[in-house]
Amino acid sequence: MKHDAALLAGVARQFITPPKGIYQIGYGDRTKGNLGTHDDLTATALVLDDGATRLAVVALDMLTINEFIVDRVRARLAPTEVLLCCSHTHSGPIAYADGKSSRRNQAYIDLLVERIVDAVQQAQSALQPVHLEYSLGEGSVGINRRERLPDGRMEIGRNPDGPRDKSVQVLSVMAEAGRVATIVNYACHGTVLGPDNLLVSADWIGVMRQKVEAELGGLTLFLQGATANINPDMYWGDPQVFEKVAEQGLSVADSVLTATRQTSTPLSGLPIRVERAAAWMPTETRVTTSRPPKNYGKPLLVMANLPGFMAIFADLLLDQRYPWKPVIEARDGFWSVPMRISTVKLGDLALVTFGAETFTEIGMKLKAASPARHTLFASISDGSISYLHTAESHAEGGYEVDVAPLAYRYPGRFQAQCEQIALDAAADMLKKLWS
Repeated sequence: MKHDAALLAGVARQFITPPKGIYQIGYGDRTKGNLGTHDDLTATALVLDDGATRLAVVALDMLTINEFIVDRVRARLAPTEVLLCCSHTHSGPIAYADGKSSRRNQAYIDLLVERIVDAVQQAQSALQPVHLEYSLGEGSVGINRRERLPDGRMEIGRNPDGPRDKSVQVLSVMAEAGRVATIVNYACHGTVLGPDNLLVSADWIGVMRQKVEAELGGLTLFLQGATANINPDMYWGDPQVFEKVAEQGLSVADSVLTATRQTSTPLSGLPIRVERAAAWMPTETRVTTSRPPKNYGKPLLVMANLPGFMAIFADLLLDQRYPWKPVIEARDGFWSVPMRISTVKLGDLALVTFGAETFTEIGMKLKAASPARHTLFASISDGSISYLHTAESHAEGGYEVDVAPLAYRYPGRFQAQCEQIALDAAADMLKKLWS
């Protein structure tokens, strides 16, 4: 890997579209697997190398990916530092399988691992000298979704006055012959397609990517921002839903193109440095037994409109609709979960990733406090612990706070202090990189 001090980059893409019948992940009320493919899903790998560190950023058209699958990929590609960043399309496939899973699910996950590894290896074989440019724009397709009802309950709806990160950040990777890759960082759920859609799709992200690549050249990687409480500003049930997908995707693409054409400035990409850590997030459930209690069964069945007495079958239902292997340990008297954090120094730019669906306020706080000239934030990367909510929203409750952790088989909600634990950990890591 040794060479003269210069930034090298290579890019490659593989298809990761699942076969018909694999369950899509993201909505709990789908009762059967996908019926086919509307548009293919991709794994796009950008490899960056400064002669001392080799970093692979892989953008995946998936809701999320389980940490155990991430570790399989990392083991295959070591010593390359690998970041697996999911777009969070709710029309993507399952994210986990093991020896207890169906052969079909196991075969797909095996294929997924191979395709990710292939994409990175192909990108590594195409390294060439590059320079970086940074651009900043603004997107308009998202809306805060935490709506307070007249009775005080917090529901997923529309909150136009709620906070959201509108920034569209673009990192252009340029070679002498032209554009190699474009990284787009923006925060908005991939949920234009609702739970009634049974066709595999990258949602609006796929349309955005296609337009940007057609206009600028090279390959485009989408890094989902702090999108936990940000949805596309539209309603489900539109009979022309795929036209809505195109409308939303083209809107973000236009923001990307405007930014690159009007605001691009050179950016140093050297050196590359990486810090990784696991921030332990405590649940509200105290440790009183040798194993975490299965408190998730009855509430999940109620949400699925099934009788509570069937709670004994909750794991079977999850194995079919949301297969997931969590890591839960006893820490300081509470059952706790490790959230993976990665921080990257890429010259003047920082990239911070959290393994969680992160509230938009947290992403904005992190970027505002960063010592870097520019900071990208990617959630749902290298795994997911469910939602990382703010301390304020913890008191408000709602789906993200009260219900979603149960689908990950946790024994209870996360504590309000988890926001600060994550922010402090990321700040310490960035400080170390910029010291």
